[in-house]
Amino acid sequence: MSPFRSFALLLKALSGEGRRRLMALAALTVVGALFEFAVLAALVTLLRQWLGGAGSAADGRAILLFVAAVLAAGAIRFVLLALTQRLALDTGHRLIVAVQRRVLAREWPVHAAARTSGPLAAMEFAEQWLYSTLLPLLQAGGALVLALGILAGLLWLDPLAAIAAGGLLGLLFLVANALVRGTIRRGGAALGDGYEDRIAAVQENVGAMRELILAGARGAAAERFRRIDRRLTDARTRMQVAQGVPRILVESVGLVALALVAWWLAGREGGISAALPTLAALGLGAQRLLPLLQTVNHSLIALSGSSSIQDRMVAFLSEPDLNLSPPPPPLPFESEIRLDGVGFTYPERSEPALREIDLVIARGERVALSGANGSGKSTLADLVMGLLRPTEGTLLIDGKPLSPGAVTGWQRNIAHVPQAPFVADTSLEANIAFMAHDPDAARVAEAVRLAGLSDLVASLPDGLATRVGDRGQLLSGGQRQRLALARALYASAPLLVLDEATSALDAQSEGHVLGALDVLQQRGTTILIIAHSEAMLARCDRVLRLQAGRLV
Repeated sequence: MSPFRSFALLLKALSGEGRRRLMALAALTVVGALFEFAVLAALVTLLRQWLGGAGSAADGRAILLFVAAVLAAGAIRFVLLALTQRLALDTGHRLIVAVQRRVLAREWPVHAAARTSGPLAAMEFAEQWLYSTLLPLLQAGGALVLALGILAGLLWLDPLAAIAAGGLLGLLFLVANALVRGTIRRGGAALGDGYEDRIAAVQENVGAMRELILAGARGAAAERFRRIDRRLTDARTRMQVAQGVPRILVESVGLVALALVAWWLAGREGGISAALPTLAALGLGAQRLLPLLQTVNHSLIALSGSSSIQDRMVAFLSEPDLNLSPPPPPLPFESEIRLDGVGFTYPERSEPALREIDLVIARGERVALSGANGSGKSTLADLVMGLLRPTEGTLLIDGKPLSPGAVTGWQRNIAHVPQAPFVADTSLEANIAFMAHDPDAARVAEAVRLAGLSDLVASLPDGLATRVGDRGQLLSGGQRQRLALARALYASAPLLVLDEATSALDAQSEGHVLGALDVLQQRGTTILIIAHSEAMLARCDRVLRLQAGRLV
C-alpha cells in the first residue's frame, strides 16, 4: 500500500483545524531536525576544544551549548509526540464518526442485503486503521525528518563516514524488508477478513442462544469461534514476528557495521585522536538515529500490512455521506395513497416480488394485507413507506408522484410496528419516546394507556424508568410488541403500518390493541395492517389478498 494513498485518506479525514495542526506538526518537525543537527555540531565543537586544549571558559561555553541543544531537542521530541498522538486520535475519531454516518446513510435495500456484522466491523476497521496506518504514517514522517537532520550533521562532520554508515544501514533495512514483505501482506489480508468473521460469530452466538441451548450445540459454537479467533491470532502473530525481524537484524548487524566504520576511521591519518570527534558524533548519531530509522521502517511495514483494512476504509468513505441538515417538514397527506401499475424486483432475484399493483388507500382508511408467506405483503408495505422504490409503475401521494427527494418528508408521516421490534437496553420511557431528547410525559402516558401497558408499568420497580434489558430480554414477546405499538402511538403519525405486530399477543391483549386502533382511526389515522388474525382482519375496512406478488 502506498504511503501517498494513506496520506490522501488522511487529508480527506482531516477538518480545517486538523489540517492546520498537521502543518504546525510539520513545521515543528523541521525545527526538531535542526536541533538534532545542532546536538551533533555542539558535541563535535566540545570535543575539538577539549582535544585542542582550549581554556576553561571556552569549555564551559561549549558544554552549555551542548546541554542546551540536547534539552531543546528532547523538549521538541516530547511536543512532537504529544501533537502526533492528538492529531492521530482526533482524526481517528472523525473517521469512526464518518464511517458510522455512511452506515446510517445507506438505503434500506443496501442495509437489508449487508451482513449484520458489517457496521460493527466498520468500527473495528476504523480503529485498526488508526493504529496500523494513521499513527505509523505520522510517526514515519516525523522520524524521517528528524533522521535527515542527524544525517545532515554526520555529512557535515565526515561525508565518507556518514555515507558508509548510512549505506550499510540502508542496505540492511532493504534486505530485512524483502524477507518479511510477503508475510506482512498475507497477514494483513487475513486480518481484514478475520475481524469481520469474529464479530459475525459473536452476533450469531448471542442471537441464537436459545436454539444453541436446546440443540446442545453451545460447545460446537464455542469451537467455531475458537477456530475463527485462532486464525486471527495466528495472522497477528506472524505479522508481529515479521515486523520485529528488521529491528533485530539492524541492531545486531548494524552495530558490527558501525564498529567496522570506527575501525576504519581509527586507521586513517592522525589515528584515534583525530578520529575521536567523528567517532563520538557517530556513536551519538547512531544512538539517536537508529530508533528513528526503526520507526520509519516499522511504520512502512505496518502500512504494507494494512492494505486490506485500508481498502475497506476507502470503500466505506466512498459511500454517500449522511445528510445532517434538519429533516424536511412532513409531506402533505390529505386524501390518498395511490399505487399505479407498481411492480418491484429485488436486485438479486429474477422473478418480481410484486406485479402490476393498482391500489388506492384513502386517508383515514384501515386496510389489511393478507396472503401466504412470500406473497409480497411486506414488500408492498415497504414500497408504501418509501423504503423501496418501484422498479415499475408509480407511487403517488395526493395525486403527486413520490420523487426521491420527497421520500424523507413522506416518511415523517409514518409510524411502523414490526413483528420483531427493536428494543434498546434503556428505560421503558426512552424506548417509547424513541430518540427523543426530552420525552413528553403526557404523550408517553397516553401511548402506554392505548397500548395496554399500564399494568406492566405499575408492576415494574421503577415504573417507566425501569430498564428493559438488551433487546428487551426482560419483557415477553407480547410486551415487546405492545411497547413497539406505544412507540408508534407516541409518534402520532397520520399513517400507521403494522407488520404482523400482534402475532405474539393473546386474545385479550389483541382486543386491547384493536380498541387502540379504533381510537386512532377515529382521529383520522390511516392504518395499513399485515395480519393473519381473523379478529384483526374483521375490523378493517378492506382486506386485500396477495398471491405470488399480485392482488387477487
